[in-house]
Amino acid sequence: MKDIITQIFEIENKIKTEDFASFKRNFQRIYHELEQEGYIVVNPLHQPYDERDASVEANILNESGQSLKITKVLKPTIYKNENGNRILIQKAVVIVE
Repeated sequence: MKDIITQIFEIENKIKTEDFASFKRNFQRIYHELEQEGYIVVNPLHQPYDERDASVEANILNESGQSLKITKVLKPTIYKNENGNRILIQKAVVIVE
């Protein structure tokens, strides 16, 4: 299932901004159905990067010492709720600058 979720995420990111409006409802419905099955998909785009965050695998392009932000997300973080526990299924793969 994580490969299907990742493919949906990639398709969503490849759609140009001006065309996205016509697909927005479809993506919301897909993510809603995934949540009903216990999956949580997290897009960490534009969040501050924290090297202690175990749910993110980062490629750092600029180590200037300033606060680093996630500038691109190649794969989202995916969790699965099982028996009241949140289990990490996939780490996000991100670009940090």
